[in-house]
Amino acid sequence: MVLFLRNHELRGLMDISEYIDAVENGYREFGSGAGAVCPRENLWIKGDQAESHRGGHLPAGSKASFKFKGALLPGLGGAGLNAYTAGLPGGLETLFFLFDTNSGALAAVMEVLYFDWLKTAAVSALATRYLAPPNSSIVALFGTGRHARSQLYALKQVANIQRVQVYSRNAAKRRAFCQKMSAELGIDVIPVDSPEAALTDADIVTTITTSPAPVFAGASLPDKPLHINAMGAHYPWVREVDEHTVVNSRVFVDEMQQGWAEEGEIIMPLEAGVINQAHVVGDLGALVAGKVSAREADTRWTLFLSGGTGIEDVAVARRLYDKAVTRGIGTEVQFNQPYEYEL
Repeated sequence: MVLFLRNHELRGLMDISEYIDAVENGYREFGSGAGAVCPRENLWIKGDQAESHRGGHLPAGSKASFKFKGALLPGLGGAGLNAYTAGLPGGLETLFFLFDTNSGALAAVMEVLYFDWLKTAAVSALATRYLAPPNSSIVALFGTGRHARSQLYALKQVANIQRVQVYSRNAAKRRAFCQKMSAELGIDVIPVDSPEAALTDADIVTTITTSPAPVFAGASLPDKPLHINAMGAHYPWVREVDEHTVVNSRVFVDEMQQGWAEEGEIIMPLEAGVINQAHVVGDLGALVAGKVSAREADTRWTLFLSGGTGIEDVAVARRLYDKAVTRGIGTEVQFNQPYEYEL
């Protein structure tokens, strides 16, 4: 029997702290060498870009894409594939196929959009747990979409956040977002009128936008220890963070092979000869497994670049599946019914 789990059924199965723990376990498994990953592949659908498409993330001559990424985490008992389309009239359509690595059976088919919302926040929170300076309390947040909301919830799990300075291009949305988040989190979430104002005294900087170009100037970053999560753009020709920031930061990615394939923040300066591949210290798996150090004595800025990997998908999906089975949630579908090889 295969369990089918829809977005609305995943809500409430885990709180944000459990998402962070699940992601940490997944990256530790991978970083220890026990797991394996299939970096994201983008298959581009040819055609004219629709006027409604935002973000500048399509290559010339393409209107949409079919994407997939996967991972194997045998210590957690799971392997899986996340497959989805983006840019077509139906919007983002994404499904996850979870296999049990003990039996080999397909355990679940899951809708992804809900758990991806919290999983993405958990990834940046995990990086922040390892990389942010001690006693970090002020956040500069770029972006006010649904992912920005979950980012703040997750950051509060790993740091004593007291103040958030928020910048986005739409002033009305910015004010509404800050009012809502101040009430929900019980902290000062303040709209500001410029990227420079958002960065003032920041200990943690998080970008979670659809912008194809840097959302702040690295020269405006405070001259003190801080940590940056760049969570939005993940194509070779786009970047949320500029070259100055990359060159002057201790840089980490979510997974090394995928990072060098799709993170414009490091691909562009590499192609310009400004950095070499050794400039990226390591990935999140190596960091969590203790194979690379986080901050060093002379570290001022750390930078984490993430586009999302199959590692975190499998780790979160496996734990959600176990919770769903325990609570009797989801719809059972039976595959592999008897049949004959007859014409």
